[in-house]
Amino acid sequence: MADPKFFPRSKKLTLEQISKITKITLPKSADKNRIFLDISSLDKASKDNICFLDNKNYIDQFKKSKAGACFFKKDFINVAPKNMIYLVSENPYHSFAIVANAFYPIKDITTAGIHPKAHVETSVKYDDTVQIAPGAVVSSDVVIGSKCLIGANTVILSGVTIGNNTVIGPNCTIAYSIIGSNVKIHNGVRIGQDGFGFAQNENISLKMPQLGRVLIKDNVEIGSNCSIDRGTGPDTIIGEGTKLDNLVQIGHNAVIGKNCIFVAQSGISGSTQVGNNTIIGGQVGIAGHLKIGNNVKIAAKSGVMKNIEDNMTVGGVPSVPINEWHRQTIVLKKLINKRKNEK
Repeated sequence: MADPKFFPRSKKLTLEQISKITKITLPKSADKNRIFLDISSLDKASKDNICFLDNKNYIDQFKKSKAGACFFKKDFINVAPKNMIYLVSENPYHSFAIVANAFYPIKDITTAGIHPKAHVETSVKYDDTVQIAPGAVVSSDVVIGSKCLIGANTVILSGVTIGNNTVIGPNCTIAYSIIGSNVKIHNGVRIGQDGFGFAQNENISLKMPQLGRVLIKDNVEIGSNCSIDRGTGPDTIIGEGTKLDNLVQIGHNAVIGKNCIFVAQSGISGSTQVGNNTIIGGQVGIAGHLKIGNNVKIAAKSGVMKNIEDNMTVGGVPSVPINEWHRQTIVLKKLINKRKNEK
């Protein structure tokens, strides 16, 4: 159970309601009026809970689970507990997420109004649905859409535009940016600061003026302590629906496509373009001025130093097609074992 101090207690859902929102066909023998009270993990579930199985590593917990119902793929029907209602799904985790959101809908955290200890310039445009928390500073000519939240001690510099239903957490700094609607920016994010650009001549590194912006499209989520530099003249762009984990660095002029995922501590150098639906693992480093295609997957801790075509999966330093990387690691392991045996 979620801690009610932090999360409102869940409402009840019938099996029929669960079937409708997930578009899953119930077993014929299932009682459509049966009530479920909460979601749970496999090992802690009771008969009033719903859980999911999407990883073979948890098959033993699945076999022993006391959950009343469970989302899983049809391959696991033969090993499911007898008293469990089968909720067969092509994507169990996604189905579970739908139900989790139904039990625990995201609460409205905006209480409209400007805190007396916030500083908002008179030229700022906003309506009476906006909340600005204590210590926040909103500079001149900023435009804030409806139902937005600006967190405590966050600084919004002059000229920034923010769309509707956008939440910006505490201690953020945002400048030179156009931010879309339904964007979530977590604590400590820095957006729009100078990019790392210098013109070198002998022993002199002359700062290149950073004259671009940061454009963040709708439905983007940016994790805590991410850093997104503004462009030098071209803009830095984060495409619609893209999700950045914590501690991600986006260099100046980078263009990220739609619905990408960047896992924690990954970084992309300036002027690199990333296509749509690309997944970048944790601690990946991508060099500058590259083109990464659509539907690409990059394994964790990889170093990308050349262009990647559409639909490729790569890994290693420098990155290579994933099968080749696996062969390299096998050969290296054999060489190490050979040397050990020779001693």
